[in-house]
Amino acid sequence: MNPAEQAAMVETETIDGAIRVVRISRYSARNALDVATVSSLGAAFRSASKDPAIRVIVLTGHEKVFCVGSDIKEMQKDGLAPLVSEKRVTGWASIEQTTKPVIAAVNGYALGAGFELALMADFIVADVGARFGLPEVKIGVMPGDGGTQRLMRLVGRSVALRMILTGDFFDADRAMQAGFVTDVAEAGGALACAVELAGKIAANAPLAVRMAKKAVDAAGEDALQEGLALESLGLRRLFATSDQKEGMQAFVEKRQPHFKGE
Repeated sequence: MNPAEQAAMVETETIDGAIRVVRISRYSARNALDVATVSSLGAAFRSASKDPAIRVIVLTGHEKVFCVGSDIKEMQKDGLAPLVSEKRVTGWASIEQTTKPVIAAVNGYALGAGFELALMADFIVADVGARFGLPEVKIGVMPGDGGTQRLMRLVGRSVALRMILTGDFFDADRAMQAGFVTDVAEAGGALACAVELAGKIAANAPLAVRMAKKAVDAAGEDALQEGLALESLGLRRLFATSDQKEGMQAFVEKRQPHFKGE
């Protein structure tokens, strides 16, 4: 894949000189996160983070789908390798390590790694048609991009396990009640709502905003890193199971999986 093709998976736009919109644009695959797309997202976040004029980053997807998760066809073909590749790990770290406020604007589905990506933002704005879920257990694996840790910190153990162990989806209203969505916009209006909020943040004292975000992020950071390490270990072990291979094969073949617990 040449640089132009990779860059096309992510589009960026600057609004009012201070707000950087980063848009996942792999529409043909419903914005599924393959290695190249995560790498492109990381590059876009690094660029925004280094630009002194940018005060807020808004992360979004298509008007009908935010992101359906990791590219299952890529994982089904190459196993765990795409999830632990250097390009993907570096891209994910670039998103996580930005010091500027990040708002996720979610229209439509945010599933699996797509939901985990949204959870990396400082807060989530959703349109009324948004749907959130962590359905990894349905294909023989588990959330592996921070879902078990970040969701639990936002909604508590019981609600997090309710979503993770059933794989059920939450709509926008239920997501707001649970506590991981802060604002619900009209249909297709998540981006406009997020940009409006970004404008309010950008108008405030930038050093004060940065320091306040740093202070909030510091709360429980050590425990988060330990939890992320445990999550990663669990995912690696699951990729060595027969159920993982059956689950992903069934997904690709669009049939119900037959799990054996081995």
